[in-house]
Amino acid sequence: MDLIDVGRLASPPPSPHEVVLDGARIAALTDLGLLDTQAEADFDRYTRLAKDLLGVWVSLVSLVDADRQFIKSQAGLPGELAGVRQLPLSHCFCQYAIASGQPLVIPDARVHPLGADNLAVRDLGLIAYAGIPLVLSDGHAVGALCAIDGSPREWSEQDMRILADLAAAVTAHLEVRRALAERSLQDRLTGLANHALLCAQADQLLEAARPAHEATVAAICIGLDGFGLVNDAYGAAAADRVLQEVGARLAAEARAGDMLGRLGGDVFALLGRDMGDERAAIRFAGRLRAAVSNTWFDVDGHRVGVTATVGLAIGTAGKSGADLLQSARDAMRRGKASAGTVVTAVDGTGEIAAAQLRLRAALGGAVGRGEMHLAYQPIVALDSGAPVGYEALVRWNSPELGSVSPVDFIPVAEYTGEVVKIGEWVLRTACAQLAEWRRAGADVSVSVNLAPLQLELPNLKDIVQSALAEHDLPACALVLEITERALIGAGALQTHNLQAIRALGVRVSLDDFGTGYCALSYLKRFPIDELKIDRSFVETMEADGRDAALVQAILALAQGLSLKVVAEGIETPGQRRLLMLLGCQLGQGYLFARPCPAAELLLTP
Repeated sequence: MDLIDVGRLASPPPSPHEVVLDGARIAALTDLGLLDTQAEADFDRYTRLAKDLLGVWVSLVSLVDADRQFIKSQAGLPGELAGVRQLPLSHCFCQYAIASGQPLVIPDARVHPLGADNLAVRDLGLIAYAGIPLVLSDGHAVGALCAIDGSPREWSEQDMRILADLAAAVTAHLEVRRALAERSLQDRLTGLANHALLCAQADQLLEAARPAHEATVAAICIGLDGFGLVNDAYGAAAADRVLQEVGARLAAEARAGDMLGRLGGDVFALLGRDMGDERAAIRFAGRLRAAVSNTWFDVDGHRVGVTATVGLAIGTAGKSGADLLQSARDAMRRGKASAGTVVTAVDGTGEIAAAQLRLRAALGGAVGRGEMHLAYQPIVALDSGAPVGYEALVRWNSPELGSVSPVDFIPVAEYTGEVVKIGEWVLRTACAQLAEWRRAGADVSVSVNLAPLQLELPNLKDIVQSALAEHDLPACALVLEITERALIGAGALQTHNLQAIRALGVRVSLDDFGTGYCALSYLKRFPIDELKIDRSFVETMEADGRDAALVQAILALAQGLSLKVVAEGIETPGQRRLLMLLGCQLGQGYLFARPCPAAELLLTP
């Protein structure tokens, strides 16, 4: 058996990005229909056997998607981690086994090249790793069966034979699942086309577009937001009925000749020709989203709101159907990462995919190379304009790409998991700056944005506590801002983390409040200290009495719950006066200051 022992390599293997992102590999993985599905005994028996036979801490069947590893089966994960179904690639060693197509052994990740930047070593306590790629008959590696230990281990040939035999059994099961899916060409739950049929249809549409050089084919990917909450609250059977209803509503909006399908889990896709120009395609994609997002679903007598994020890709002859669908799915994922609604990838794959790959490659290690810096925007008392705190905002100057907007790189960082490293650097740097301000006599706080992936870290409390202790800061001087998106689908681990942070004395702020269906339930379920009124209400409140009424209602709600309120995006004196009349005491926006380096803030009178 050929093994890759990174301990004996002079340098780490090549980056796995190209292999992991390969459209054909992702299509093969999607065709299995296993992503975002529940645990199954057929897979659990293999992880259980691997754990028991090898005497290891944990064993996983890990399916590696473009931006995450989905844990189809696990044996041995402790506590809140037992319920974790996915991890970012920043915590994934299986991607290296997939990239090579060969077994990977790591006796001690703390002293090996692949462990240097892999956060599973620090955050999850992973020390020793052995993984066998799950390679299908067409040559695509879709995941790995791995064994993990919390102490150094020299993996023996017998260990690897056992793991390889079990991996072969898992792969055989995957082949059976794929054969069944391909035979039907229909999604069993909804009766819609499955991924294989959608790919075949996309190929046909693209080929038919060849004689008409201007003809285009659109792929629209519709992903439900936080759908796991429905499953958790009402059960799998009720969630399945909602998915069936979503399929029916989307089908009612489809045009004659369009093909609607389900890619698996809570993701649907539509293929169509002749949608007109890009704007027309975006309008149609918006209609599909509205069909899902603008009405309630009845779940066992309960009204349940569901929202969706839509990705749009437009391709011409010469593109492959699988790549076009993958491009739409990638656009949808970027939308989820940036809280977008309809996100486009107009050229299908080539140019946009290449640009994304360059951005992704440049972003890796940017923190370590000193390319990041912080800008601070004051949060002020509206009556006096005096600052009571500062929000830390990350900025990136890339030697290769120049100044890159957070709107562009934060979604990519969340997509790859790099946001975990960036987020910790922001936290520690902002705490260092806060300590400097407080030593100078400024009684202020600092607010730091917490990404959804950070909220899933099992050692988040330790990271926050360490940053405070390093600079001898009181916990009450730190505010961690989370968005409603971070709470969608939050499980036991995220809830535990928020409670642990709150127990330290750190304040928790809910950013962009009022932009989602479930915000009120979040105030009851999670420990929240502060609401930040979304700028979309503030910017129109002078002209639109309804927005002013909504702001007034939020303020009344916050007062009743003893929550602080910060109004975002204040740009005019009129907005400031109206907010004060409504009872708002704190705010931030360009009226007071634009984000700038700390040194410039210190120079501001």
